[in-house]
Amino acid sequence: MILLHVFLVLLISSTPFMASASIEEANALLNWKASFAIQTQSRLPSWNLLSHKLNTTSPCTWFGISCNSVGSVIKINITSFGLNGTLQEFSFSSFPNLKYVDLYMNSLFGTIPSQIASLSKLIYLDLSTNHFSGQIPPEIGLLSNLQVLHLRQNQLNGSIPHEIGCLRSLYDLSLSRNQLRGPIPASLGNLKNLTYLYLYNNSLSGSIPLEIGNLKSLVKLSFRSNNLSGLIPPSFGGLRNLTLLYLDGNQLSGLIPKELGNLVSLTDLELSQNQLSGHIPKELGNLVSLAYLYLYNNSLSGSIPLEIGNLKSLVMLCFRSNNLSGLIPPSFGGLRNLTLLFLKENQIFGGIPSEFGFQLKFPSASFDLNHTYVDSHPRVLFKL
Repeated sequence: MILLHVFLVLLISSTPFMASASIEEANALLNWKASFAIQTQSRLPSWNLLSHKLNTTSPCTWFGISCNSVGSVIKINITSFGLNGTLQEFSFSSFPNLKYVDLYMNSLFGTIPSQIASLSKLIYLDLSTNHFSGQIPPEIGLLSNLQVLHLRQNQLNGSIPHEIGCLRSLYDLSLSRNQLRGPIPASLGNLKNLTYLYLYNNSLSGSIPLEIGNLKSLVKLSFRSNNLSGLIPPSFGGLRNLTLLYLDGNQLSGLIPKELGNLVSLTDLELSQNQLSGHIPKELGNLVSLAYLYLYNNSLSGSIPLEIGNLKSLVMLCFRSNNLSGLIPPSFGGLRNLTLLFLKENQIFGGIPSEFGFQLKFPSASFDLNHTYVDSHPRVLFKL
């Protein structure tokens, strides 16, 4: 009985506090709504204290809002809704328990306020496919519980803050399709839980940090379509969980590291449209799960390794526009899943291996050997 009495006293004494917190959160949401364009406000009729007679102080039944057991907002999920406004009037400090914010695909604009660091319990933040501009606030590095950070497809500029390297719980980082420039921070190598890293379609420059090779949990990595230069780090050979590696559309130079042959889980390797030179490493023949291999538009030389014929899962292979020479390996005849083979604009010579005959049974295949010297004359094997 004594324990029950104590519990009731605590419950009664805490009720005014919970009600006060609920009112503050409701008012904060209403103030944010009032800053939206008129047409957006009209689409949120449930965001109205007077419309809920049973509980006039709680926003927990409002569209896109979820609460915990004591009525405090923990989730804001309003995606693809046409929200037209900014985050400037959003009172971040009014939501001490907020864990999940998903505002994907709206028409939000302006900068991302530094006050976002007040959301100390935030786990998930998706502001992608909006019109946010300005820099990514360094204060975002204070969100120590953050696991997912999606800011892709906005108009963000400036450099990637090195403070993002403090987000040790992060497993999904997407900053692609912005106007970010400057180097990739070496501090990203601290994110040991990172599984997905997307920085593609920006204006990032400088070399790829060696520290990215520390991210042993990475499954997908795309740095494509930037201005990155220098070498592909051999440390990438340690990313043994990687299934996708996109480095195409940069200014990378030097050799293709033989260490990439260690990435036995890789299904998609795209290194095209760079300034890579030297031979294609025979170690790529170890990538038995590889389905897509693109090395076109580089300065690769030497012969095509026989070991590429070991890649029985290959669907598409493109080595065009290099300085490759020698024969087409007969081992290519074993690539029975191949639907596209581009070898044109090289210096390959000799006859077409008889082993290719089986491919005539597969009319969906497209082989383009234009401008490849076969029997000393340009020839097309067949192309659909």
